[in-house]
Amino acid sequence: QDTVPSFPSEVAIATIEESLGRPIDQLFAHFERRPLAAASLGQVHAATLHSGEQVVIKVQRPDIAGRINTDLAILADLAALSQERLPFAQNYNLVELAWEFAATLRAELDYRREGRNADRFRHLFTDNPTIYIPKIYWDYTDDRVLTSERLYGVKVNDAVALAAAGIEQAGLARNCLQLILAEIFSYGFFHSDPHPGNFFAMPGEVLGVVDYGQVG
Repeated sequence: QDTVPSFPSEVAIATIEESLGRPIDQLFAHFERRPLAAASLGQVHAATLHSGEQVVIKVQRPDIAGRINTDLAILADLAALSQERLPFAQNYNLVELAWEFAATLRAELDYRREGRNADRFRHLFTDNPTIYIPKIYWDYTDDRVLTSERLYGVKVNDAVALAAAGIEQAGLARNCLQLILAEIFSYGFFHSDPHPGNFFAMPGEVLGVVDYGQVG
């Protein structure tokens, strides 16, 4: 979810500078070299803009696209072979499932697409006081680098921290359910990676939602 081994900060900085075309100290007043979190496709660093806003920067892992394409090619071959040889596979369209998985994963590699998804969610929930979607900073975003507003909250599955923060869990659960129902039945556009690394509890049982690489 968010504790995959990280890659060196020097690599992250080099990716940011190459993608955004400026040295790191020109881009940010402060850049935290130690990542806040690391996932399968990238890792997140905290930073401060020269204008004072607190942000997080998601940086894609080096050479991840090539490794993903190799894995997906192997998966496609295995799906086709299974479809042909294994009796249980006759009940499933494994080739189609592998194709859909590949399309979804490749789409996640374009952070600009993720930023547009976040903007769309932010617009949809702008009048909902129980849901908070972080702002995207487009001047600091590219296909491999995504900069967004930093949220401060507690992971929704950390019961001890929720209690310490005075967050009422039944209210938080109710807001989570309202979010999911609104996404599916009102908007037909939903966050499809809703694990605890992407959902934060904020004061007043407000739900902060991040990471829009996978949507449906």
